Order: sequence, then C-alpha cells, then structure tokens
Amino acid sequence: MPITQADIDAALAREGETLAGSYTDRDSMLYALAIGLGKDPLDDRELAYTCETVGTRVVPSAATVLSRVAGRREDPLRSKLNYSLMLHGEQRLTLHQTLPNAADILVTQRITGVYDKGEGKGALVVSETEVTQSDGAALFTLGSTSFYRGDGGFGGSAEGAPVPHVIPDRAPDTVCELPQRQDQALLYALCGDRNPLHRDPEVARKAGFDVPILHGLCSYGIACHGVLKAVLDYDQTRLKTFDVRFSSPVFPGETPIVEIWVDGDVVSFRVRIKERDIIAINNGRCLIANA
Repeated sequence: MPITQADIDAALAREGETLAGSYTDRDSMLYALAIGLGKDPLDDRELAYTCETVGTRVVPSAATVLSRVAGRREDPLRSKLNYSLMLHGEQRLTLHQTLPNAADILVTQRITGVYDKGEGKGALVVSETEVTQSDGAALFTLGSTSFYRGDGGFGGSAEGAPVPHVIPDRAPDTVCELPQRQDQALLYALCGDRNPLHRDPEVARKAGFDVPILHGLCSYGIACHGVLKAVLDYDQTRLKTFDVRFSSPVFPGETPIVEIWVDGDVVSFRVRIKERDIIAINNGRCLIANA
C-alpha cells in the first residue's frame, strides 16, 4: 500500500522509543579489527584500540554498532515502505563525549523527516538516534538518511532534506591508503549486521552483484580510520562529528584511498576505490578539536 501524507504526519508526531542496552570492551575491539585496525600487531597506536593492556581507545564510528539494542518495534511507516528498493544514503555522527570502551546505555530512535522527491524518484526518510549513558549523560547522536527508491510521489515536500557538504575545489591536502581483507564483510558482520547480501554469494547475485558487497557502515568506519591516522595521529578524543554520503558499493578486498582536506577545525574527505577509480563515499565532513 502506498504511503500517504497522513502516514508521514503520524511518524513525525510519534515519540521515540527508549530502550536499554550495553556494550563491552570486546565489542569495541572487535569493531576496530573489523574496519581494518591491527594489521601491524606491533603498532602501539592501533593496539590502543585492539588490545586492552595497551589502551582502551574506541574508534568514534563504532557508535553505529555499539548503539544496537534488541527489542525495538518497527515504526508503522517503515512497514509500508518498499525495503527491497532502499539504499542507505547518508550517515551522521555527533559525539558529546569520548566513547568509553564499555557502557550501559539508553537508546532513543525516531523519524525526524520524510521528503518526497517525486513520482518515480523516491523518498528520503531521515532518522535520529540519541544515545546516553544509563545515568542520562549524553554520549552521542546518530543521524541517517535512507533513500526508498520506490516510494516517491505521495504528495509531500522535497524541501528541508539534509544538504551535502561540498568538497573543496583543490587537490587533497593528504591521502591515506588502507588496503582491506577479502574476508572483511564476514568479520564486520560479527559486529551485528548479518544481512546475507554482504556474505552469501547467491543472495548477492539475486541483488545484481557478482559477489557480496561490503557493508556501507564498514566503509564508513574505514573512512574514520583514515582521518584518525592521517590527521589526528590516532587521537580519537579530537574527533567531534563524522558525516558522509554513500555513493557507490565497495567489494571486500578492494583498496580505499581516503582523500582529505583540512581547513582549520573542518576536515573534508571522500573515499576513492583504487582498483576501479570510483568514489564510494563522498561529501565527507568532520569537525575536530585543536590538539
């Protein structure tokens, strides 16, 4: 059944559901390994994210997996949308404090915007996830834009959707090449996203891919690794926001090159895939604190 403006109004008026969850240092370290840290087991900067006797640092983009909680009810609007034609368009992160390596948390998620691109052009659904520690202290806020290709033309407005950050019109100030593993998607799936599209060759073929594709949020984490390495000398406490737009699928084992521009406290970036010379992540923007 097509969505209507009444469905949209109800979704926007609905209060977010708050659920309790938790994560451990195992979850934090597994995430770091799953996005490619630890390849050099003698590099203390990366070991600080992957070995608790060296350090207890957490990659900021781990917020996307550490915020997963069980028991959430599906929003009635999403049950009416055509999930088979959905693409993850954008991901945003604002950190309110440095991530602890383990925590008890409260997670509140709600839809904050639905935008009509027109008949045959799809709809954008913007959601927000607020995460606090169990005592109520703000931890981080996630934002996500999903592109439902089959659900446009319901009569809503296209105005107000997030506007992509513009990459500077000059050569990158620095680049960071991060070769990845052929089994990257199998490892990343253990962080919680077991969509078979990323692991089962038959499912991938039915979706139009010759082989399984890498999780978009794994590529997001790899981009964060690139900025940590090339700009922040692995000091995760300086990273305050991390926003991207996804533009092309990535295959496990490909080589992401993070192209980076630094303008004061604003870092712009994108991810180019070396083997195919395509942009997989674009319009990247993060804010950093001074050293």
